Amino acid sequence: MIVTIIGLLSSLFSVAGKLFDWLYAVRLADAGRVAERLEALKGQVDAAQKAVETRMAIERERERLSGGVSDDDGFRRPDDE
Repeated sequence: MIVTIIGLLSSLFSVAGKLFDWLYAVRLADAGRVAERLEALKGQVDAAQKAVETRMAIERERERLSGGVSDDDGFRRPDDE
């Protein structure tokens, strides 16, 4: 009788261990998906920051050079005036 109870408890613990292993694997898979999404978002944020920096650099350059370019260079057609 004791051997049967010990065998039953052993199989119960074995099933519980496999259940916990499965839950751990599910959590790891979820964590992997989250890490993947986070990496994709980081890439998007980096691209957006680079685009904003480029736009700001172009704006600064345009403002710096805006005073030196004349709108009328003398080669306009008469109907453009």
